[in-house]
Amino acid sequence: METAPPSADPQVVDLARMSLPRLMFALLHRRFTGTISLTPPAADVPGRSADAGARRVWFQGGMPIFTDFSSPHDSIGQVLVDLGLIEPAERDRAMAELARLAQPGAPRERFGHYLVRRRLLTGGQLRKALRVQCARKVVHMFALRAGTVQIVAGDAAAAETDASQPTQVNSLELIHAGVVAHFDPRRIAAEMGLLLDGPLRLRSSFDRYRNQFHFSKGDEAIVDALRPGNLYVTDVARLSGQPEARVAAVVYTLWACQMLKSANAPPEQATGPNATLPEATGSSIPVLKNSKPAGRDSLRAAEFAGELERLEAAIAGGANAFDLLGLATTADRAQIRAAWHVLSRRFHPDSLPHQGLGHLRERSQAVFAALSEAYQRLSDDAQREQIVALLRGGQPAPRATAGPSAQQVLESEVVVREGDKLLRAGNFDRALERYRAAAALNPEELEIRAALAWCEYQLAADKAAVRDATRAALFEVLARQPRCVRAHYDLGLLSLGSGDDEQALMHFNQVLELEPDSIDAKRQIHAIQLRRSTPEGPRRKLFGPRR
Repeated sequence: METAPPSADPQVVDLARMSLPRLMFALLHRRFTGTISLTPPAADVPGRSADAGARRVWFQGGMPIFTDFSSPHDSIGQVLVDLGLIEPAERDRAMAELARLAQPGAPRERFGHYLVRRRLLTGGQLRKALRVQCARKVVHMFALRAGTVQIVAGDAAAAETDASQPTQVNSLELIHAGVVAHFDPRRIAAEMGLLLDGPLRLRSSFDRYRNQFHFSKGDEAIVDALRPGNLYVTDVARLSGQPEARVAAVVYTLWACQMLKSANAPPEQATGPNATLPEATGSSIPVLKNSKPAGRDSLRAAEFAGELERLEAAIAGGANAFDLLGLATTADRAQIRAAWHVLSRRFHPDSLPHQGLGHLRERSQAVFAALSEAYQRLSDDAQREQIVALLRGGQPAPRATAGPSAQQVLESEVVVREGDKLLRAGNFDRALERYRAAAALNPEELEIRAALAWCEYQLAADKAAVRDATRAALFEVLARQPRCVRAHYDLGLLSLGSGDDEQALMHFNQVLELEPDSIDAKRQIHAIQLRRSTPEGPRRKLFGPRR
């Protein structure tokens, strides 16, 4: 594997000046992509040169994705055994067979890929194991109290094209694990100084990213005790029932990640580490100059990657459709649809590039397909009853006719977006064609039914004659899916057409409850309010005269 491009100027950070937890958060904050090479002092590597003790980690978007140094207790075979994915005997047999098949002078096949090829492991299980292996090896690095870190910003393509199938490790969870494992109270006090002895307060940014730390139950109690603010470590220990050493570890984690400050500090005073790194030793070039500052975006990326990781693990573990959508087995069709509405927007692969998450698109595609399949199964009454019966240990219900595949669901959504573009352009006949094509792919999708009803209404020669039938079709959609934004918005437009401003406002306000950022609904409400404030003159709606 190659390093970052040689044109990237290496920067050097002294761990005596900036600890590894603070450094890793700075890398996350800046969405750093490239490599870091940590070289411990020669005294820490007896009988070996400084270069021999270097540990290199590849980063993508501020999160570790790959390491190329060995760790005796963290071989991929041992990690697979620890995760319960293979048995020790099975691992040993596979390793012996792989050694037997190796040809002299030829590159040896990686153990994990051999297991996947022999169908002893799935690709998802291997990625999970590689992620755990990478995290374990990086956590070991937190034990170092001195040394230098060479940082080279550049492209992580070398790691991506390697056969290791790198996947991002949640940096916030990793930082906490490293602190708990290797930072004792004396080490924490040496870094935080007087801040550790004073009253503490959580920053407002913490609430958004609390779940990404994956705190234990005891650590959650510490965080809850910190919430009122103006409390000392001893107070937090007493209120949470946790040892002071553990409280100090949680406090240091949050401080290193800029999510905790002194309660005595004014709002504008920053008590945590700077988001940028200190000036590199031996170089006047700013550290991470090739990185893209992103502020909160980097933490959003970490949050999304954590959610994606949990779903990948659930899918790899054979989670049922209810668990994937986060539903109880008693969930009705409306609750199922509502859960799908949230998850499909969150994990749709086409939306990721616009959020700066394009590097997670491939992983999101697999997760989105699994979520789509789960939704289709639960939307079919017979299949849903069969799943419930299996989960309750009863006899499985008769198998129903299979609904649309995950691929068909994806294709139908693409076709619907094409229809929406044509609809906004006023090309109703072509939009209707696209909506019908989408309905053929996914006939049970209620949003498509609403789109068809509205498009047919727009093409009607006598709109007044078909208005009631269109309204009935849209209300039928809402009866089955009360959270259908499209149906509410179109009903609002129908009410405007019949002069019922009150009914129109009700529907447009319902749209805003479901989608607070809906510009179209805000415009329509504003137009109605403006018209009411100026009663004189002809009554007009926002886009042209009434009909």
